[in-house]
Amino acid sequence: MDGFKRPTPKQPVAKSSEEQFTSPLSSGDDRPASVAPASVIDLSPQSSGTLTTKPRRKKIFLWAVLVLFGVIIVGVVSGYFWYQHNIQPANAEDQTVQKIEIKDGASLSSVAQLLEERGIIRSSTAFSLLAGFEGKRNAIKAGTCNLKASESAHEVLAKISSGCHDFKSITFYPGATLATSLYAKTKAKESNKDFKDPSIRASLLAAGFSSADIDAALQASYDSPLFADKPASAGLEGYVFGETYYVATDASARDVLKVAFAHMYEIVQENDLAAKFKAQGLNLYEGITLSSVVEKELDCEGKPTEERKERCYSYQQQIARVFLNRLKLSMSLGSDVTSIYASDKLGVASSIDVDSPYNTRKYAGLPPGPIASPGKLALLSVANPASSDALYFLAGDDGLIYFANDEAGHTANIKNHCQVLCGDL
Repeated sequence: MDGFKRPTPKQPVAKSSEEQFTSPLSSGDDRPASVAPASVIDLSPQSSGTLTTKPRRKKIFLWAVLVLFGVIIVGVVSGYFWYQHNIQPANAEDQTVQKIEIKDGASLSSVAQLLEERGIIRSSTAFSLLAGFEGKRNAIKAGTCNLKASESAHEVLAKISSGCHDFKSITFYPGATLATSLYAKTKAKESNKDFKDPSIRASLLAAGFSSADIDAALQASYDSPLFADKPASAGLEGYVFGETYYVATDASARDVLKVAFAHMYEIVQENDLAAKFKAQGLNLYEGITLSSVVEKELDCEGKPTEERKERCYSYQQQIARVFLNRLKLSMSLGSDVTSIYASDKLGVASSIDVDSPYNTRKYAGLPPGPIASPGKLALLSVANPASSDALYFLAGDDGLIYFANDEAGHTANIKNHCQVLCGDL
């Protein structure tokens, strides 16, 4: 021991192949052995630090931008082709003319939806977009348009935005009479209400027909199986079926009536009414006549729901049965509505004692002819009456209808349910 501490000799460490490589710095290099040569600094991806992280993030961001841009491009291109497809004709081969009525104040969306439902256009959304692009969102005008599925959305939009009037509409009402009812007009005045005339003449005048044209149409002769069994002397009362009709702008009043007669006869055929009336002991003319009385006693066509309409129809069937029972027993129908019609025809104030063959309170059997235009349900009620022995009925003050088999029961119903309405003639 010489008193000096010397470092303990270290075992030589085998050099890697990389370290065995002799570089110009290895010969005569007097730097400490702990300092690694610059040539062996680890720059591999596994090393930590910022040398490779930022470039990677930039690449990821760039790819994300490219993908998003691609999605946008695909969406725009797809939307363009969808739009172009849906403004083409819905069916280029379909030349069927459809009458589309656009009411005053109708919105673009409601009109577009109607057009799509009727198969006139492919898409209500594409149609609305087209209207927006062309600045016509608020340009929809009222009118009755003649449109076809073979027309493009551009053509359809051009028509409805210009207020097309290819057809004009006219509405007749179930229960309407040919002439204005003096009774209805008087009742409206007594109730301090505006009188809305539902007569056939008033509907034709409102549609723009002249009085001379209307008179000629009502006095003309018509050849139709609908008028089977109708006496030659009888007029057209009861035959102008209540419905909305679309006619050419240059149509005459006579043309309109022909359309109404044809529609009514379709209903007669579809429901086999002639045969069913015959089963009740009535020919077609008599069946229409009795149906008109039922219609005036109770109108069911304007009920707001199918449930209420069906319930009303069941009442009509019972009323029809009462009248049929009375006819079989040779009793008078005793219908107050016939006395009102009789008074109107004579131009006098309504009275149940008016002397007219139309007054079934005074004369037995059916009136000489219809007293109004019967609705479809009234026609069906006479063709398919209820099963009952009732001979009387009345409309109660509570809005319900009460039936009775004999006069005693009817008198009781008046006392219990009809203190106001039964004295209102």
